[in-house]
Amino acid sequence: MSFYEVKILDIKQAALDTYCIKVERPDKYSFIPGQFTNLSIDTTDPANKKTLFCFTGLTDADYLEFFIKNNNNGNQIIKKIINSIIGEKIRIGEPQGNFKYKGTGTFIVAGTGITPVLSVFRDLRKKNDLAGNKLIYSNKTMEDIIQHNELYEMLDLNYVNLFTKQRYDGYYFGRIDDNFLKMHITDIKQYFYINGSSHFVKSILSILKNLNVPDDLIIIEEAILKEYQVTKS
Repeated sequence: MSFYEVKILDIKQAALDTYCIKVERPDKYSFIPGQFTNLSIDTTDPANKKTLFCFTGLTDADYLEFFIKNNNNGNQIIKKIINSIIGEKIRIGEPQGNFKYKGTGTFIVAGTGITPVLSVFRDLRKKNDLAGNKLIYSNKTMEDIIQHNELYEMLDLNYVNLFTKQRYDGYYFGRIDDNFLKMHITDIKQYFYINGSSHFVKSILSILKNLNVPDDLIIIEEAILKEYQVTKS
């Protein structure tokens, strides 16, 4: 797999323990909204294993953008990237993944699972084709939300938040379950896009199956299915 060495153009905090990173875009480098790539600092150092991050910017921007969350789990590549300075270099791999937009539907995501969706929504908005899509976005607290204002501006009433750690007036508190989805889904004959942690993906997939959503209408990144050892059928 090819790697490109690129300079960091900007680093800024975007949410709780989450940073927006912009880097140079290699010549003729292209990706499809929803895809991801590998980021690394120094491939000769065993502590700097490649880490996967989703593209969040527009496909025609002159830079590449990623949102990176520091989970304080000992991941050295994340720690080094968020503590880098503008002008330092990192390595990016080729685009990968098949979490691609297939048609109007409901996106059900948690935490940084929003990142591939953000790229998809920005692309659809630019094409004036975002209408009819809905986002159900779960986070621990309001401070964990990535690009809250932008998402609300894009989706308005089709943007649904819920929280699992802290209560807020006017917002649902708790995890997504059958009853919650029944309240927000009126048509199972639409696409359902799922992204998040292993537990989250497995839970939402199980709920959708109980609601008799057909397998071909459930969109999950294949790399996630393999990593989490999940099957849609």
